[in-house]
Amino acid sequence: MELRPTTAKVRSALINIWRWELSGAVFLDLCTGTGAVALAARQAGARLVVAVDASAKAIRQLVVHANREDFYVLRGTLPGCLAGLKTKFDLIYFDPPYASGLYLPVLTGIVQHELLANDGELAVEHHTQSPLPEQHLSLIRTRQKNYGDTVLSFYQLVH
Repeated sequence: MELRPTTAKVRSALINIWRWELSGAVFLDLCTGTGAVALAARQAGARLVVAVDASAKAIRQLVVHANREDFYVLRGTLPGCLAGLKTKFDLIYFDPPYASGLYLPVLTGIVQHELLANDGELAVEHHTQSPLPEQHLSLIRTRQKNYGDTVLSFYQLVH
């Protein structure tokens, strides 16, 4: 599968939206691809960044930055590899290939494995033609931002 970097516009928008939350945050980047979002989160002050991708090519490109105390790269397929993550994340970014069919299975896995901190936020990148539900299990959409054909849907846990 070809690596699809998040556009600079969307990446910049996401980092800007989360600019205050990123400082000291525990950040998870699912389907990291080139790792541009994970690296931007670390640069913006995230305390711990975990980047996950199924692609050996993506992992090889990121390994130079990885597996230090503050930046880990894991190779794994979604949603199965979620069970191995034993950390609660303050911020989760999920940008799968649009036609992958991974959206709801991964959202389910995030809830089932309790990966999102109680006051955390999940951002899901998707195409305008592939809307996501307002609520899925205990995740509720709190806002959406459109960037051309790309949408960022933000979710938090219902308490």
